[in-house]
Amino acid sequence: MSTIHFLQHLFGPHLHPLFLFFTGLGTSAVLWPLLLLYSWLVDPVFARRLSIAFAASFLTNRILKELFNTQRPFQIDQLVSTASAERTATGHGFPSGHSQNAATFYFAFAFRHPRRWLWIAAGLIVLLVGLSRLYLGVHMPQDVGGGFILGAIFAWAAGGWEGLRVWRPSWNVLIGALTLVLAFAVGAEPGACGLLAGCVAASPDFTPPNTAKGRIGMVLGGAAAMALTGLLLYWLPGKLSPGIQDSPALAYLLYLAASLVGFGLWPRIWQVVTERRALEAHPVRS
Repeated sequence: MSTIHFLQHLFGPHLHPLFLFFTGLGTSAVLWPLLLLYSWLVDPVFARRLSIAFAASFLTNRILKELFNTQRPFQIDQLVSTASAERTATGHGFPSGHSQNAATFYFAFAFRHPRRWLWIAAGLIVLLVGLSRLYLGVHMPQDVGGGFILGAIFAWAAGGWEGLRVWRPSWNVLIGALTLVLAFAVGAEPGACGLLAGCVAASPDFTPPNTAKGRIGMVLGGAAAMALTGLLLYWLPGKLSPGIQDSPALAYLLYLAASLVGFGLWPRIWQVVTERRALEAHPVRS
């Protein structure tokens, strides 16, 4: 607790909104959309690899939180945190999910493109996310350190490891079966399990658009596809059967479908549509 008190005294209460912003840089709500954009517009091959590592990191974090079952600082001393900070804290303390998310995501790009400025930028962002979790009173130092270490391992697996170059289709089935066992037999978080299964199964076989019009169409269409997925698998079931949104099966299905649509189905639809339009504009003459 002394580290938390020191940071809060050092920076004072006026920087609280800034540290909330820093903590947002490690949230899934920010990082997964960024990864989708990177997949749609830049490099779908690396994005798929990172999505698998990121989903595996997320699932591992959730499992470890339940295994260690540690308290958060504000559960020991309510004065170290605020209501807005506590809303960013879900589950138990160790390891820090925000810190692990940030390390996995940003370090993966640094491993992939090993440039000094990128390592500095990634390290700075990850450090700020970790500091924010301490300043906000939602994690202990060991929570943040554990998140950093685990995230760096998954980041290396995504961006630095050269060992796995061939992905066998049978592995999709095995990992899918494993996520089902973890979700419904072991009790792991169903959404995280579905997310991993979907990222593994998605195979983005497309070329990103190279024109401004194409990029806009890809992003707007992708956003619409993701919104439709959420509408059909979350909002509509909740309207038809109140309470079903808390169902583990629906959570698994929702995240499975969202990752399949975002990283696989929508890019393929876009590719087919654009290729058809290109053929219509420039028909092949026999």
